[in-house]
Amino acid sequence: MYIIKPEDFKSYWEEVAAEASAFEPQVENRPWQLEDPSFEGEYIIDGKVPGRVEPPPVDPFAFRWDSHAIVTGLAIRNVSFHSADGQKVGGLLQYPRNGDCRRYAGIVHFTGYGGELMLDADFVSAGYAVLNFSHRGMLLGSEGFDRYAPVPLLVRNIENRRAYVYRSILLDCLLALKVMRSLEVIDPQRMAVMGTSQGGGLSIIVGALDPGVRCLSADLPWLTDFQYQLGHEVEGPYQELKEYLRRRPEQERVVLETLGYYDTLHFADLLTQPALISLGQKDTTCAPQSVRRLFERIPTLKLLLEIPEMGHQRSTIWRYLTARWFDFYL
Repeated sequence: MYIIKPEDFKSYWEEVAAEASAFEPQVENRPWQLEDPSFEGEYIIDGKVPGRVEPPPVDPFAFRWDSHAIVTGLAIRNVSFHSADGQKVGGLLQYPRNGDCRRYAGIVHFTGYGGELMLDADFVSAGYAVLNFSHRGMLLGSEGFDRYAPVPLLVRNIENRRAYVYRSILLDCLLALKVMRSLEVIDPQRMAVMGTSQGGGLSIIVGALDPGVRCLSADLPWLTDFQYQLGHEVEGPYQELKEYLRRRPEQERVVLETLGYYDTLHFADLLTQPALISLGQKDTTCAPQSVRRLFERIPTLKLLLEIPEMGHQRSTIWRYLTARWFDFYL
């Protein structure tokens, strides 16, 4: 079972990049729906948005105020657009509220395979604008698209390299970067990408395909070293791939050919920007051996963060060091 870099790898991805360059998405930029109507610029994070609270006119002692957790100090917008094939995708745009900078360095934060939508208040506090992006199938890209049906995302159309869903996902991600650059609060010359797990793998690939990305940070990068994952006991969504091959062994050859186009190992030598890579030494989903192989292949300035005793989980130290990495290179 071998996965190799296809001969037409370069032309395959040049076609995808050209498609992203030619397509002009129509962007919808609206307030985040969880803004507290009673306090402009404060966002509710633990419940439904209430109506505007007005003190009772007669008996204030009979009135009970509701309480809820809020996040403040940043502006939050819902930025959405239709990708090249019409699928709606989008992200949570966050930037400093009432900051003294008209245009901020921008970060596109790609989601993990779990589809999480995250607040990046730590990066906003450091002076960045962040688009926490949901590609198709994830939370803000789920309209009319179920990432579990008819089959899980990782194996959808995997028998056809031109129809494989990750081709469309990478196009979504390249367009997210394009949309981010077009926003009036963003300095388009100062762009970075980052992510954890799948988001880390997407950051590697997008960085390789878009040389305008100034720097990147990939935490526990997934989509890495498929040959190792298929040949060893690993946990997490790689089981979807193994199960597909168990059910359809006659598709093994074409599946391995498709994976050759999407393994981050095959993008590593295309990176030109500084890259911060991290791994958990106890990670049983993105094996440390695989991440080290990726790191070794990166020819540009790079830094590897190894976290002892950590499995496949987010780390505060990675986020802190990523902000400092971006401070230096943006």
